[in-house]
Amino acid sequence: MTALAWIITALAWIIAAIALLFAVAALISLRRARGGGPGQPGGAQEPAARARRAEALGEAAFARLPAAAVRVDAEGRILAASEEARRRFPGLEAGTALITAFGAHDLAGEVATALASGEPRQAELRLFSEGQRTFRASVEPYEVAGTREAVVALSDLSEAVAYQELRSQFVANVSHELRTPLTGLRGLLEALEDPQLDAESRTSFAARAAAETRRLEAIIGDVLFLSELEASEHLPTGEASDLRAAVVAAAEEVARLSDEQDVTIELDLPEPVWTALSERMAVTVARNLLENAASYAGPGATARASMRRSGSVVALDVVDDGAGIPERHLPHVFERFYRADPSRSRQVGGTGLGLSIVKHIAERLGGEATASSREGYGTTVTVRLPVVDPASGAAEGVADARQRAPGH
Repeated sequence: MTALAWIITALAWIIAAIALLFAVAALISLRRARGGGPGQPGGAQEPAARARRAEALGEAAFARLPAAAVRVDAEGRILAASEEARRRFPGLEAGTALITAFGAHDLAGEVATALASGEPRQAELRLFSEGQRTFRASVEPYEVAGTREAVVALSDLSEAVAYQELRSQFVANVSHELRTPLTGLRGLLEALEDPQLDAESRTSFAARAAAETRRLEAIIGDVLFLSELEASEHLPTGEASDLRAAVVAAAEEVARLSDEQDVTIELDLPEPVWTALSERMAVTVARNLLENAASYAGPGATARASMRRSGSVVALDVVDDGAGIPERHLPHVFERFYRADPSRSRQVGGTGLGLSIVKHIAERLGGEATASSREGYGTTVTVRLPVVDPASGAAEGVADARQRAPGH
């Protein structure tokens, strides 16, 4: 979740909390008004009628709260539920015990404690709402004419919890990925300090140290680029680029690697196709796909990059006839730092972030990245992207991007 999304979410919950406080205050005052109306001389009916109307308005306001909230009585039975609560938890009915409605002993326990003590309670709980999800339950007890009730507001934290877990895992993975080449680099440098090391070994160790340094640079570069993509998530690039030109440029960059791995790169690119990717993004997508094929297809394999346009969508396919990916690995190939063949990845210097970056870029534009493979029969990776028309002049940056694109 981006910083902007966090701000929007926080504002939504602040508004919901204010509305909740107004609703509770209104209900308390209304019940008091209704309780005192009949005892007033000469005007019993009018105050009672006003109280009933005001209470109805309060109930309606509570029902329309932009939050999942329920009111419960002193025995923990539901008095009312907001529409959002009913949407998230179907079957909430007035008079139903909280434990029956939610099937959660910990929630019922928190509410019972708040009702007994008169003190607010907060807890993170696992509740069933379209599957098991994490919620923060905020219990606010109050009294009406000597009777204690409570409002329970439920805030869905599932995405925040999942994001935090993903972030922690990512940090741990980055630390591990950086530690491996650093350890190797330190060992090589310590060996180079040996005055008795022969010239041939010294040259070999220096070359290996340089390779580890390049690997570190590649990992850091990919991590920083991925961070840039996440920081600008859901924001348009404001640019456009020719995907065909990007594939041609990427093939030139990958030529040395493909020669080293004995993998032939072929291009089938009939015409320019423009997408809303920046030039850097377009070249990164194409290069990562071609590097992946060159690195893992195996000696003697051929990798073909082709483009297919269908209406407003263009598909970039990179197909190789190499070793393929075992079925158990296929669902994970777009995960960060996932490697189906770790030893091969270390040999060719891969960072484990290439396909993850491709998927992130594609989904940012509303596209997708998919992979299919059969062990021993090759692999196909496809990226689908929306097409833009640079001739329409709809986007200010399109013409400039067209002039900057490789091959123009």
